Formats: sequence, C-alpha cells, structure tokens
Amino acid sequence: MKAYSHADRVKSNNFLDHSRIQKLICQGDNLFDMLPEEYSFQELIKKMGSIPSSTSAVHLPAHLIDNADKFKFLLPGGCLRKSQPFHPRRSAARINLFR
Repeated sequence: MKAYSHADRVKSNNFLDHSRIQKLICQGDNLFDMLPEEYSFQELIKKMGSIPSSTSAVHLPAHLIDNADKFKFLLPGGCLRKSQPFHPRRSAARINLFR
C-alpha cells in the first residue's frame, strides 16, 4: 500500500493496520477512504457505498474451486483469513516462481 502509485493515498499509519484492512475488505469498502473514480456524477452515484456481497461462485477460477480448502476466505461466504506470520523473503520467492 505504500508503493509509489499508492503512496499519496496512505494518509496515516492507521491505514496500514491489518485488522482495519481485513474489516474493510470484508465489508467491500474502499481501503483508502476515497470516492470511486468516475467521469460523471451519475456513474459516481451508482458506485457509492460498499460492494454488495454475493453467494454465487459463478465465474470463479477453476484452481480456486479445486483448492477450496486453501482459499475459503476467497469463496462466497468466507472473508476472514487465518492469521499467518508475514515472511517477506518467502513471499518474494513465491512471486518469483510465477514469472
């Protein structure tokens, strides 16, 4: 969230609080407390508020459905992810595997 393209949006350290981020994601709210980016008031008003939740699994990737036990938090009805310690080196290694 503090990457160059988003640095101006992180207005305080509170924005980086993990419990705040999790709560906003589960509610479908904007992480940066910003209005949606639209070019007309009509489109802006349509997008105001939280993203509505859905119980449909239509259009989900097959890998996600095949590995539902690993990704329960990404499936309809699930939102909270089990807490896992963050290991930057492991995360970077995983990213490099897919390049």
